[in-house]
Amino acid sequence: MSSRKVFSVPGADFPEWYPSSPVATAGPFAFTASMSAVDWRTGGLAEAARPRPGLPLSTGHPVKLQVREAYRRLDLALQAAGSSLDRGVSINQWQPTYHGLQEREPAGRDPYALYWEDWRRVAHAYIQGRNEFLLSDRPASCLMPVDRLVGADADIEIQLVSLLAGSGITKSTYAHDIHSPLGGYSIGVEAGPWLFSAGFIATDFTTGLHPNARVPEHIWYGNQVAQETEETLRQIRVAMEAAGGRWENVVKVVLYLTPEGIRNLPAIDEVWAKQWPVDPPARAIVPVSGIGGVKHGNVEIYVIVTRPEHGGDREVIHAPNALDALGHSVQAVRSGPLLFLSTQLGRTAEGLSPEAAAARRGMPHTRRHIVDQVRRIHDDVAAICEAAGTSIENTVKVDAFLTDMSDLPTFLDAWKEPFTDGYPASGFFEVPPRSHEIPDCDVTVDLVVAMP
Repeated sequence: MSSRKVFSVPGADFPEWYPSSPVATAGPFAFTASMSAVDWRTGGLAEAARPRPGLPLSTGHPVKLQVREAYRRLDLALQAAGSSLDRGVSINQWQPTYHGLQEREPAGRDPYALYWEDWRRVAHAYIQGRNEFLLSDRPASCLMPVDRLVGADADIEIQLVSLLAGSGITKSTYAHDIHSPLGGYSIGVEAGPWLFSAGFIATDFTTGLHPNARVPEHIWYGNQVAQETEETLRQIRVAMEAAGGRWENVVKVVLYLTPEGIRNLPAIDEVWAKQWPVDPPARAIVPVSGIGGVKHGNVEIYVIVTRPEHGGDREVIHAPNALDALGHSVQAVRSGPLLFLSTQLGRTAEGLSPEAAAARRGMPHTRRHIVDQVRRIHDDVAAICEAAGTSIENTVKVDAFLTDMSDLPTFLDAWKEPFTDGYPASGFFEVPPRSHEIPDCDVTVDLVVAMP
């Protein structure tokens, strides 16, 4: 098993100001950055990803052109790291709700009524384009709409976790009729000591929301978000246990929530505590604009499970010098060569720091509130890493979710400070306002760190 390495990859590199490596490796895995078809010199799309201006309807599907360029870069990055597209075990795909300078709709508007057909247009074309590159045994998949991507003209970003060729681990996909997705992806992948699930949603893929996730409309009874969560976890558990995993061995959960889902976090936490009464997994709560797989859904979940019978292990990390995890969660869980952290927010024990709140109110144009939050995240992550026996510099994967892309330049400048030996593979996204686990915070970060 190798230690953390980052790679510079001609043809898939990022500019100096963008703190991400194209690919980073740790243990048996290669983690790619979130790749798009952006031309980083001009800010527009790469020439290969654009229809010809005079023949916009006759020179290729605009989304598929971008998909092909993004996969070309992913392939370059993985090959440089000693992996490949066909070794992928987990894939995330992100699509924007707003393009260019388009203004966001006011809070409270129904995004499904406004953007469902556009989300469908991009997702359908993306899936067809993906199938040109991932031919069989496709990785476990999540496809999520956010508000914006870094590239204003980009329709899709893609990130992969793939096995290294020399890892000694092979992958196999598994299926179960409790969850039969229409998108052609695998619901789960076995990879040596781990199982990776796809993003599950509370649907039967026929009628919309699964009957177990619906609440009666004519009485004041039931919480749809809680029932979506319960049904989604039920389906994951059945499929995962059929593949040989055990619920108590879940090491990481990513919980994608719409703004309505975020507002119902207390109800979700009650479900969580019943599922994992003690030693719950690390949990990253990721705000999204919608749930792409089911109209009017609010919850999507994927899990990573360790398998002791295949050499996997699970250690809950407690760092006394870091803030306690929010909700029914833990600060981090180590499994083999990887450390999975829970949601990271730039906060105090009581919420957004008074200093950040004052700076945002009194000096909003300086963006000092962003710097304060980033440095608090750094401090907490560093303390958790130290308690686990590693370092923040060993971070291999980062996803950062900002509620305002105008904060991105300040965030990027502050974010790169700890990484003196190459950047993690990263993605940076805009999500709905006040949609973080602490609504007053401006950024959520999800990280995976390599153990030395």
